[in-house]
Amino acid sequence: MFFIIAFAAGLVRGYSGFGFAMLMALGLMLQLPPAEAVPVALILDVACSVTLWPAALRAVHGRVFGRLLLGMLLAVPLGACLLLWLPAGVMAPLVASLCLCGGLLVLWRPPVGKALGQGLAWLAGLASGLATTMASAGGPPLMIYLLRSGLDARQLRGTAVLFFLASSFSALIGLGVAGVLTGSQWRLALELALPALAGNLLGQWLHPRWQPLSLRVLVGGLLVLLSLGSLLKVIW
Repeated sequence: MFFIIAFAAGLVRGYSGFGFAMLMALGLMLQLPPAEAVPVALILDVACSVTLWPAALRAVHGRVFGRLLLGMLLAVPLGACLLLWLPAGVMAPLVASLCLCGGLLVLWRPPVGKALGQGLAWLAGLASGLATTMASAGGPPLMIYLLRSGLDARQLRGTAVLFFLASSFSALIGLGVAGVLTGSQWRLALELALPALAGNLLGQWLHPRWQPLSLRVLVGGLLVLLSLGSLLKVIW
């Protein structure tokens, strides 16, 4: 079952550019507690972003990226401590709720207004870093800011890819220092790396050739469905 989840999450990541970590964490949480599922999702998220790095490095907006990193680095220690200290009975519905909010935010289409200033980037990085470390759900807070930041599409994608990489990597370091990472998690991530990468490559191949739904509807809908399933599992 985990192989199918990894392939599907990789497919969505390759197709849309984001959403992998949230989908992977939610899928793993069907059988694993959050403290085990979230680190595995983050490890695979870093691995699946390898093919996106070269283009992202050429397109990143340095000033916005630096401010995003500042906020993210402030959030990682707090998120790691919360994931370590909160019991699974609390973390499971919390992670599912964060991912549900993320899915709804992806589906939400706010009215077009004045672009958000670059000075607010650190707040977006803070919110995204905290959500990433606790629930692998850092995508929606970041994308909501970037879509209103005034960056062009190339800069937006490059900045987002490198931030997700830095955020997931920093979260893994924080979780390692907090004692959350274990050998079994690394082994599971290694087992799931191949189907995740295969899905990622297929998604990148499909993106320019087949687009029956908008990326917003596809990723947001999947997140909402998986989050509701996780919440129902907890309630049941």
